[in-house]
Amino acid sequence: MSRFKKMLMNEEPLLVAPGVYQLTSSIVNVYFIGLPGEEWVLIDAGMPFSAGQIRQAAENLYGLDAKPKSILMTHGHFDHAGSLEELSRIWDVPVYAHPREFPYLTGRSEYPPQDPTVGGLGGQMSRVYTNKPCDVSERLQALPEDGSVPGLADWKWIFTPGHTAGHVSFFREKDRVLIAGDAIITMDMHNPAGLMGKHNGLWGPPEYFTPDWVASLRSIDKIAMLRPKILATGHGDPLTHRGLELDLIQFADKYRPPRHGRYVPEPARYDDSGAVISVPPPANDTLVTVLAGVGAGVIGLIAAYGAVKLNRNRNSKMEERIKVHRTTVELPWNKRMNRPPVGNERYKPVTFTHARRKRYEEE
Repeated sequence: MSRFKKMLMNEEPLLVAPGVYQLTSSIVNVYFIGLPGEEWVLIDAGMPFSAGQIRQAAENLYGLDAKPKSILMTHGHFDHAGSLEELSRIWDVPVYAHPREFPYLTGRSEYPPQDPTVGGLGGQMSRVYTNKPCDVSERLQALPEDGSVPGLADWKWIFTPGHTAGHVSFFREKDRVLIAGDAIITMDMHNPAGLMGKHNGLWGPPEYFTPDWVASLRSIDKIAMLRPKILATGHGDPLTHRGLELDLIQFADKYRPPRHGRYVPEPARYDDSGAVISVPPPANDTLVTVLAGVGAGVIGLIAAYGAVKLNRNRNSKMEERIKVHRTTVELPWNKRMNRPPVGNERYKPVTFTHARRKRYEEE
């Protein structure tokens, strides 16, 4: 069944590995870590307005009024932290993230602007996305420096920056399960078919929200070196096929950033805390250029049409005035000119004003 249908049907969480469940909220995944009847944690908090869906899935897995020991964040983009404030408040649990992600989880800094010029459907859709931070500062705590994960003894966190300054992934070494967030994804976000789950495979981080490609490539290499047997990501279905390890190594070797984009030649700059210091100037936006040209052309056509219409109206009114004050009559040429007609000039028209016609008739 496609991801699009699962999204519409609001299905039960998908079992990815023992004690690992994936729930799709719109086009983004959240993860429940823990066996039913035991303590559990939530990884990421989904889109805005998905808190009810996440809570219902938690109750289906862990019982009525179930709440996690904590919420772990791969990063704080709006599609992963959209319901974080609401869920952390309702459950009253700590939120763990990398310290370099703190500026975006405390409302102190906005993320670098999204970059639609990388192209693809996802890039065009990003024009309406937000890069604004959320604020869970009262419950926010740093992941331990030793790589351990609070409440998950078998797991460790891996620093995988690039997509954001403080992006992390979570790895369970005993069965090589990796939750990679958006450091690498399994959904093709470039076209509608991919967003409906028809092009599952290995893809780089969402390009329109990735402001540091050098760091991103290093993170992809790091993920490949972990040699996971199960790969679960922020977007797309989990990959569990035989040969995944080799596929990841080959993917890391061949993957390249987009050919065009704001952050391709130069990354965003951050201070020591991870907050944005500066961003490169926007790249040439082909769509905006085309739309501007089309708009200018349409305006020119409208102006030209209006000018022609106005000129026609003026000419029409002038003709009306002429008809009122002038008339054309047929008179014998010799009567008008007091000489014999020459050739075919006998009945040529001549124009008289009303006054002249009246004098002629009186004569």
